[in-house]
Amino acid sequence: PRGQECRSGEQLVPAGTVVTPAVLGLAAAAGYDALPVVPRPRVDVLVLGDELLNAGLPHDGLIRDALGPMLGPWLRALGAEVSGPRRLGDDAGALRDALTSSDADLIVTTGGTAAGPVDHVHPVLEALGAELLVDGVAVRPGHPMLLARLSPDGPYLVGLPGNPLAAVSGLLTLAEPLLAGIAGRPAQDPYRALVHAEVHGHPHDTRLVPVVHRPGRAGGRDHVAPLHYNGPAMLRGIAAADGLAVVEPGGVRSGTEVEILDLPWAPATPWTEGCFT
Repeated sequence: PRGQECRSGEQLVPAGTVVTPAVLGLAAAAGYDALPVVPRPRVDVLVLGDELLNAGLPHDGLIRDALGPMLGPWLRALGAEVSGPRRLGDDAGALRDALTSSDADLIVTTGGTAAGPVDHVHPVLEALGAELLVDGVAVRPGHPMLLARLSPDGPYLVGLPGNPLAAVSGLLTLAEPLLAGIAGRPAQDPYRALVHAEVHGHPHDTRLVPVVHRPGRAGGRDHVAPLHYNGPAMLRGIAAADGLAVVEPGGVRSGTEVEILDLPWAPATPWTEGCFT
């Protein structure tokens, strides 16, 4: 019958909705021939560091690049269109050339955000006259992360630390909300959950700790459990996690509610901890 599903002038989906196949079908059924959309944000990934290997086992002070393979799929899960990672080593000139030639909406770099002799991100940004919006965050792991804008009309840059779990902190707290804003999507609503273990904290900074959701037993409340292998250079914990718990300085006791940052694929996976081969 007429008006059964919707009435004239009624909002069918709010602004910022991801256009899924079902949304396309709904629009067609309602008589639309075209929809105004915001394109996927374009992202360039620049991997820095002379110590990184692209294949084989670590040896002689060289380590495998874990972030190059991880960032593309992670950023695509956030709705971005991502170019293949470019490996620049510790070369300030190559970094400057890559930044000035990019036509992306966002550039993501890995490593080089500290103040060592081969950490070139800050000096190159300063030479280019970039606006530094975030220069370090009081969080562990991930405190050397940064956010800049190369020019008023130019791309943003998220500088991730080189340690893998520290880089994940920057992805969730800088890159994800920035991409949502560029794409016109609403930010993720914060929520809290009980943590069923004591979690040690940093004396002064917030900690982000990988956790897995678990259902309550016998009518008990659902909760999260912290995972081991949560050091800044480790990925074993985050590989089994579906979120990060925000742990205030000093730590929390078992039974405390903590804020949770979901991983992009968390809603599509069961809340169980496991290993897959």
